[in-house]
Amino acid sequence: MELQANPATGSTPGQRSLWRGEKARYGFSGHQTFPFRYAWLPKGASAVRDDPEVFLRPDALVRLGVGKNMVASIRFWCEALGLIETRGRRAVLTRLGEFLFGSTPPAEPERTSRHVHEGADPYLEDPGTLWLLHWRLASRLYPASTWHLAFTRWGESVFTRDDLARWLLRCAHEGNANRTSIQSIRRDVDVFLRTYLPARDDRRRPLEDGFDCPLAELGLIRRAGPGRFAFERGPRPSLPDEVLAFALADFWRYGAPDQKTLALERVLFDPGSPGAAFKLGDRDLVEVLERLPEGCGLRYDETAGQRVVSRDRERDPLEFLKKYYEAAWA
Repeated sequence: MELQANPATGSTPGQRSLWRGEKARYGFSGHQTFPFRYAWLPKGASAVRDDPEVFLRPDALVRLGVGKNMVASIRFWCEALGLIETRGRRAVLTRLGEFLFGSTPPAEPERTSRHVHEGADPYLEDPGTLWLLHWRLASRLYPASTWHLAFTRWGESVFTRDDLARWLLRCAHEGNANRTSIQSIRRDVDVFLRTYLPARDDRRRPLEDGFDCPLAELGLIRRAGPGRFAFERGPRPSLPDEVLAFALADFWRYGAPDQKTLALERVLFDPGSPGAAFKLGDRDLVEVLERLPEGCGLRYDETAGQRVVSRDRERDPLEFLKKYYEAAWA
């Protein structure tokens, strides 16, 4: 199976991590073979807020109420989803982590009011939050490389576990991650699929393994027959326009901070792009861009056969999320 060159840049997956030419860094482990659960992210955020060294404490299992391997998994997922970052021995909430889960413990959720310090969605009640978490997972190459590569750099729509694993191994070796083994990648692919597919009823599996990952609600991957899977490309009715705008601003800041315009094809197909991460079709993305309000600073334009997205200035991506959650909780 050939590596798919990006139609906008011509680069293949192992050559660089984003358009700016950073040295690629790969990660195919760390989750301890567990997809994340609904309760894990609030638990992790709350624990870090209370004690920045919680993951190193001997009683971390008791504090988080999970097994030893799950403690490591919670830490991995909180980092991979951009909710915490590690500074030496200490873990701290990122701006996104504080925005979603709050800088102080949240009160019981009340849809009639929401205070900033309590977090925009500390209980993951809003579908927009799930799209946001998926974006943060798929938009970066490290540490969850399979998620990024499969969604935003692979050209196949229908595949098997082995198809994906073999291709990922080639990407890793092309990127000089030569110590990566096919066995570790196959385990990673299994967790990747369980992130997006509802668990089948299997009495032989432990109860905890049957809990679906929240991202299974997004419908991004489906079973396409015995041993076969397919990415679902098309419109995303539950994807808020503001979350798409956040993703675009985040993508722009990370990949092309000095540019005022981007070709639509880059927003659709580039590594880590919103169109690729959300599996949006051409028309689906254009419809969202055309709906964005005048004051948001992002504008889609078709002139002389050129399709571009322009911006008036670099914006803090969180501006778009604040507007969305303020309206959702009003």
